[in-house]
Amino acid sequence: MVYLDNSASTYYKPLSVKWAVIKSLFTLTANPGRSGHKASLRCGEAVFDVRQTLASTFNTSADRVVFTSGCTEALNLALRGSAKKKGHIITTCFEHNSVLRTLEYMRAREDIDYTVVTPCSENGIITTAELDKAKKSNTYMLVINHISNVIGVKQNIFALGKWAKENGILFVVDGAQSAGHESIDMKANNINMLALAGHKGLYGLQGVGALLIDDTTALKAIKFGGTGTYSESLIQPKDIPEGLESGTLPTPAIISLGAGCKYAYKNIDKHSFREQILTKFLLDELNKRDKIIVYTPDNTYSGVVAFNIKDKTASEVADELNEKGFAVRSGLQCAPLVHKYLGTLDTGGVVRASLGRKNTKTQIIKFLNAIDEIISNV
Repeated sequence: MVYLDNSASTYYKPLSVKWAVIKSLFTLTANPGRSGHKASLRCGEAVFDVRQTLASTFNTSADRVVFTSGCTEALNLALRGSAKKKGHIITTCFEHNSVLRTLEYMRAREDIDYTVVTPCSENGIITTAELDKAKKSNTYMLVINHISNVIGVKQNIFALGKWAKENGILFVVDGAQSAGHESIDMKANNINMLALAGHKGLYGLQGVGALLIDDTTALKAIKFGGTGTYSESLIQPKDIPEGLESGTLPTPAIISLGAGCKYAYKNIDKHSFREQILTKFLLDELNKRDKIIVYTPDNTYSGVVAFNIKDKTASEVADELNEKGFAVRSGLQCAPLVHKYLGTLDTGGVVRASLGRKNTKTQIIKFLNAIDEIISNV
């Protein structure tokens, strides 16, 4: 199988991650931070080491790293944990449903309004001029997808973060598709909260993620329970990170995230450049074929390529590719407003090929040959 669905989850897991998980199942199975015995303390130290790894990688403080069940929970925490009644949030048409559905809930139940910004240019880049038009007197947050999981557009988080800081607005970045592929400096980009998925570019297990918070942002808990702190009180503690991490932490999954992060960011520039070259090759070749509609903009080389074959639905193409040994994703990719922007919302979405570190040019050539076979039978 040639795996081209890395935006959904990385199929390849490095040996360092596998060994870290196996070791944790032998030596780190106590409850971290809940008891005073050596086994529990050892788990707590291992979990804190991962906090330090993430903090140093993305430039925040270790005690501002909150572990979650994934990027969806991290985004829910960022949005709902900082909600301001009668406030206004700016977001974009490229967002995942983990943002859009949360905002819809907040509008219906928590008296929050939001505006969706759509880019004026075909390259998909959101500009500060468009944000200026969307800003209101009660705007308190900008939440944006760093790299689109559908068409791969990468937003200029430096420019957007600078705009947010100048306007006194919280800047929340969805790093589900960019973490592990791009260097992200929270302080340099004025990011107040960065949401991470463990199982994508960070090569960890499914079921773990993190919300990284800067030193100035306060958050309220959105889930409640045991934290191992202030157990005599019936009121949820406000401490970060413990007050935002009710319940037993998934130690083996957290350990996988730490090992995967170290793997991903070792020689990150070299590997990112290689992924960009492969993406460019695939995009250039698809654009040469008359029967293919390519939705990923030119000069967008972030590893995500969206396309359709004329007179074929996306699901038909994905099924045929599956039979030929290629794993891709078809449909709406949990991001309906992107498809409204593309004009594919009511036509079955797109075929998405998403590259990872282990994909090769030989695999991409085989993939293109398979596409040609499908085209020849249309």
